[in-house]
Amino acid sequence: MTGFRARQLGWGVALVVLFLLPCFLSPLQVYIITEVLIYALFAVGFNLMFGYGGLLPFGIAALFGVGAYCTALVINHFPGVPLLLVLLSAALSGFLAAVIIGFFCVRLSGAYFALTTLAFQMFLFAVALKWRSLTRGDDGMSVIRPDLYLPAFGTISLRGTASIYYFTLIIVTLALLTCYLFLKTPLGNSVMCVRENETRASFLGYNIFLIKLTAFSASGLLVGLAGGLFVLFQEFVATTCIDMNMGLIPVLMTIIGGSGHFFGPILGAAFYVMFQDWISSITYYWMLTMGGVFILTVLYLQGGLISLLNLEKLRQLRLRGNR
Repeated sequence: MTGFRARQLGWGVALVVLFLLPCFLSPLQVYIITEVLIYALFAVGFNLMFGYGGLLPFGIAALFGVGAYCTALVINHFPGVPLLLVLLSAALSGFLAAVIIGFFCVRLSGAYFALTTLAFQMFLFAVALKWRSLTRGDDGMSVIRPDLYLPAFGTISLRGTASIYYFTLIIVTLALLTCYLFLKTPLGNSVMCVRENETRASFLGYNIFLIKLTAFSASGLLVGLAGGLFVLFQEFVATTCIDMNMGLIPVLMTIIGGSGHFFGPILGAAFYVMFQDWISSITYYWMLTMGGVFILTVLYLQGGLISLLNLEKLRQLRLRGNR
């Protein structure tokens, strides 16, 4: 069996397992897995910029918050809009925000790029906090999760834990598949080419600005969609969706899981959410513990948890530890 066929088989088995999980898990556990799926999409969107594009956006939560607030505002002010159209508006709002922010930021590099994206995030955070007539500030907005209407199946209620889980699973799977196929296109390859050697890519005729802006915008599409799913899942949106803490979450997930690998952020999201749920039930200082895990990963496991699946890499890590 070739490596490609083995990966296809592994993905198929993973999807079957995910579809069967609600049959064996408690509602609380299904709730946690749903949260993992949303954060996985968030982290993959971040990794598209960081791992594949070589851009470190500290202000990634700006795009997440835009998608979240767009979803809440559309549902509350236009209650008749179909749910899939609501999510499309969240994804497009993240995309448009990324185009605008990226137009100013992708011209920069290194710390200047990272801090400029953070400045845009803090600006949008201030807008969400102060424009109380629209966003209700730090009090937040409640959202009533609408039903899903499909012509072939009629109206499907998403009030149950299992129903919102399946809905999230399907949307996230389609989004991740689209991202994966994008990275296999010549445009996706050019993003990685610019990451490896920007000067050489420019000599080869690549438009560096346009390629970086494309990667930033594609990331905004995924992150905005993740923000929309987050609001539907939580049925609430507040300034916590766009603050600095939310901006650091995908960074932790991607570094712990493994940047530059498509499934690294997904593994990191699963570890982050499940480990946080477990450790917070044991100690009040769970954030300190999570910080320690992050430091150990950076120091001793630069490839992230995904590198442990590579036996040769694991052997090298063991040899390094024995020296």
